Amino acid sequence: MASTPPGRSPNAANRASMSHPPLRVRWDRVSVLVALVAVLATVVAHTMVLAVRNNLKPAEPKPAPVQAPVQVHPAAPAVNRQPTCPRPSRGVVRTAPVGAGQAGEAQPTVALTFDDGPGPSTPEVLNVLQQNGVPATFFVIGQNAAAEPEMLRRIVAAGNAIGNHTWSHHIPSAKAGWKASILTKEIDHTRRAISAATGRESCLFRPPGGIIKGAAGVAHEAGLSMVLWSVDTRDWAVPANKTFAPLIQKRAAAGLKQKHPVILLHDGGGNRVATVTALVGIINDYRSHGYQFVTLDKVS
Repeated sequence: MASTPPGRSPNAANRASMSHPPLRVRWDRVSVLVALVAVLATVVAHTMVLAVRNNLKPAEPKPAPVQAPVQVHPAAPAVNRQPTCPRPSRGVVRTAPVGAGQAGEAQPTVALTFDDGPGPSTPEVLNVLQQNGVPATFFVIGQNAAAEPEMLRRIVAAGNAIGNHTWSHHIPSAKAGWKASILTKEIDHTRRAISAATGRESCLFRPPGGIIKGAAGVAHEAGLSMVLWSVDTRDWAVPANKTFAPLIQKRAAAGLKQKHPVILLHDGGGNRVATVTALVGIINDYRSHGYQFVTLDKVS
């Protein structure tokens, strides 16, 4: 039996040994911690190696951005394309192109022309012309053409001709005439609108109000033949009422005294119900007198 040191009782010695238990080491937890540290060290080392390699590699040039090809949407079928205009007429055209009969003899011709469109009445005018197998020439306002490109394509697809009637339809005074710089812009803007819609060049020009002072040189410089009319139906001045159709038809019949009349009508600028109603009668009058209906794009 072990002896108790002097001055200490056995109970005191026992209490001292119980207050300081022996230290236990959890080797399982230590192993896990060591493994985690090893993994972390491996990841850090690998990252540092990659960083060094990237710094040593020469920079590769960035590929140039790929540009999407420009999409070209032709405004009209290629069959309608007309690259250039014929040489413009020297003077003011007031007669329809001359036609030839089956035996080669000169045949009377008539050109129906419609100004100020495209407008609300243009589809009805086109319907009447198509139903009767008659072509016409449409002198369009540039602003209207730009707003209604599909209608211009329909005009061309039906075999009709298109002419330039300025962009804004501004009418100068007859005394002052046209200012060359202003008219040049009006013609050019309208020409672009027509070309964008139809894929064709407009080779004809009709000055609004028939004001020709100062216009001839500008039109010729633009390569356009300037066309007026020989018969004015004044359909623009009648009320929008079908009852005035006979009056328009009677005025158009004045051209029956001419060999090659050019008839002035309107499909824009207002309600043209009277014009549309009179159109069948006008066609029948000229057809019954042996006239051939022609467009003005063949003027010379």
